[in-house]
Amino acid sequence: MRKKIIFQFILGALGLLVILPSLSSAKTVEEILADINKLPPAERNKQLEAGAKKEGVLKFASNENIELITLYHNAFAAKYPFLKVESWRASGAKGVERVVMEHRAGKLDTDVVAVPFEIVGYVKKQGVWGRYLSPELNHYSDQFKDRDGYWATNHYNIAVIGYNTNLVKTGEAPKDYPDLLNPKWKGEISIDVEPDRAVQGWLIAWGEERTREYMKALMHNGATVRRGHTLQTQLLCSGELKVAVEVYAYRVAQLRHEKNCPLGMSFPNPTPGSTGSEIGVNKNAPHPHAAALFVDFVLGTEGSKILAGTGRIPARRGVKGLYEEVSNLEEKGVNLLMIPVEQAGRLDPLAKKLIEEILIRRQF
Repeated sequence: MRKKIIFQFILGALGLLVILPSLSSAKTVEEILADINKLPPAERNKQLEAGAKKEGVLKFASNENIELITLYHNAFAAKYPFLKVESWRASGAKGVERVVMEHRAGKLDTDVVAVPFEIVGYVKKQGVWGRYLSPELNHYSDQFKDRDGYWATNHYNIAVIGYNTNLVKTGEAPKDYPDLLNPKWKGEISIDVEPDRAVQGWLIAWGEERTREYMKALMHNGATVRRGHTLQTQLLCSGELKVAVEVYAYRVAQLRHEKNCPLGMSFPNPTPGSTGSEIGVNKNAPHPHAAALFVDFVLGTEGSKILAGTGRIPARRGVKGLYEEVSNLEEKGVNLLMIPVEQAGRLDPLAKKLIEEILIRRQF
């Protein structure tokens, strides 16, 4: 009996010796995708699709609105019918915290995660994303991708001064931020309760003291604080607002073209902007091949055209925006101030402090 137990123990030990090397040699998501990237383009795509077919699933989360998430979801599922595509909206701080908490607990089963620009540094620091250098990144300038391959974006957004052209004559419209302090606009100005993009731009261009004084001056001139950039654009359209300090350019163009809204926009100097939703592969993605296919799709021509079709401003070279007035802005002489992702995280606490102090608590 004793000999039998010893024999079984030896067999078990030998089994472990066979299994352990295979466990230790298991490749990480980063290693799998790095190896595939070494292949010629045709073979690379073949390997990715073969791997994705075996995985059978792609799950992604994004902070974008439901409309765009649905468009990506349906188009990707149609292109790769062998994949079951699942998606959910990681909206705002709660969505990001869910992603980070699941990652820390080792339970994040979402293959691809996209977050807002001001949260990128935090998500990267938490180690949620793994390196993936999609070949599609060759079609983007450096400001739209992480140099180490952790994230990338296919669009950007800018804040402009918006106004109702029926209520404000074009020649009298405010052209720059100081114009909004003119007493003739007293009580006629609206600003969002979360003007992060504009405030961060002001902090970069002007510094803290001038930004603080300017925000106070806006409030002294009767600026009304409202929630929702899209809502403000709609109120401009209906004539309930004359002027908005910082609304999104693509929304102004969209309502002007699709709803015949009497809207105009001025590009202040500088015009603050930021990269759009940043996308990256989960470091521990359960379906790495499908994840790579999806990132390639979003950053590629197909994904960029889908995005451009919503009116957003594409970052991929060679993809034209839907609306002429928000396309090729640098060539038109607009002084764009794109907020670097690296600075966004550092500036965010100060920007939020000023917003809370001046716009919300009204200490001016």
